[in-house]
Amino acid sequence: MGGARLGDSTMVDALSPGLDVLEKGVGSAAIAARAGADLTATFIKANAGRATYINARQLEGHADPGAEAVARLFEHLAA
Repeated sequence: MGGARLGDSTMVDALSPGLDVLEKGVGSAAIAARAGADLTATFIKANAGRATYINARQLEGHADPGAEAVARLFEHLAA
């Protein structure tokens, strides 16, 4: 995972919670991944990934693209 951790505003913020509950089913993983991706929209600083080059004003209110992609993948698999 390249050293990214929860809270860094990366795909890990959706992937980790999704994988943590995957044993409960893909639907649960999709819900957890979506919550993680949505949470990244509240971050005003990215600590890893490409978003580190973007200022706080531009980050706020926007989910990390990698986290969004992970959430959508889980949602697609759950459908």
